[in-house]
Amino acid sequence: YRKHFNLAQMSVDSVGQRQHELDTPCMLVFESVVRNNCQAMLDRCKKLGVQLRPHMKTHKTIEAAKLMTNGTCRTIAVSTLAEAEFYADSGFEDMLYAYPLAGDCKLRRAHELHTRLDSFHVMLEHSDQLKALLYYTDSVTDTVPKPWSIFVDVDVGYARTGVDPHSDAALALVKEIAAHSSTHLAGVYVHCGHSYHCTSADEIKILVKEAGQRTADFAQRVRDLGIACPMVGIGSTPSCSQPPDSLPGITEFHPGNYVFYDLQQHWTGACKRSDIAVRVMTRVLSHYSDRNQLVIDCGFTALSKQHDPKTSQYTEFDGHPELKLVGMSQELGIVGASANGEKLDLSLYPIGSTLLLLPYHSCAVAGLHPLYHVMDDSGTCIANWIPCRGW
Repeated sequence: YRKHFNLAQMSVDSVGQRQHELDTPCMLVFESVVRNNCQAMLDRCKKLGVQLRPHMKTHKTIEAAKLMTNGTCRTIAVSTLAEAEFYADSGFEDMLYAYPLAGDCKLRRAHELHTRLDSFHVMLEHSDQLKALLYYTDSVTDTVPKPWSIFVDVDVGYARTGVDPHSDAALALVKEIAAHSSTHLAGVYVHCGHSYHCTSADEIKILVKEAGQRTADFAQRVRDLGIACPMVGIGSTPSCSQPPDSLPGITEFHPGNYVFYDLQQHWTGACKRSDIAVRVMTRVLSHYSDRNQLVIDCGFTALSKQHDPKTSQYTEFDGHPELKLVGMSQELGIVGASANGEKLDLSLYPIGSTLLLLPYHSCAVAGLHPLYHVMDDSGTCIANWIPCRGW
């Protein structure tokens, strides 16, 4: 189930190469920016007095995980069981599978991790998920089972997954978890995905204050039942990058994208443009002066088709505001002028030269690349990071 690539299989080792020597299209990761992003989040959590549980879903690498956890290799969140197995194989502990657990195949793999690790948490948000977990546990365990550690997924406005914190069903689920000897409540988990609709840091702070209060209120409702609720976590990179000065009752942050950031984060007000740590490098393939366009070797299989719904922008060209990606096929990109009627001087972009693209959503882009070229500030590749793949 652990699916990831290695350099021997790919016959690629770009360490020592200069940026312009790398094959394209490819993903570049600027190490100093990643380090700064990771340290800033660690400092922010320390100042707020919350535990950082970084999410691995953006990069899915061992190297970035060590930076995000400050070298402890503990207290992380993952979005797939392939990630969980990948990190378990490298000695990571206190791991939350932050995804609704359902299906016998997933239950079997989760049970293996639950048995193997000292601290492995799963997430539920429906009573039928709990029933399936209990039934599976009874079917594979003859002795008194090791209790499952469960986070309840709570929806405070995003409307994706999670229980309604004001519903009777939410408290009923918590009581069911507490009533069984083979399960115990670790805490509550909230993804503030609606923070991506914000357009400024101040707007994010207001949203997070409200979301944090609703989360803390639900945790208190649980405690009022006489049930311990030790961990109360909220996440999303905007909410954790621009939180208010205090968040009473919140004990954990679980952001992920901040390791790389992207244009989407920048446009919400979560980060500065200079905080974006990744680029997709592409080469100019040809010129079309009659169309005022050039073609690059980067299509949607290297950049994704995710875009800003307001502007339909897929990307920005680093250092070339006059350029705009106007179309993509699987392996090709069509580039025109960003301003209508502006005549491009195509000689400024020689055939074979490289351009750098800032991703709209770095999670989506990273998922398309089997290898990340890690660059130092001089433009030399200093490492190859190999991400986990699969589910």
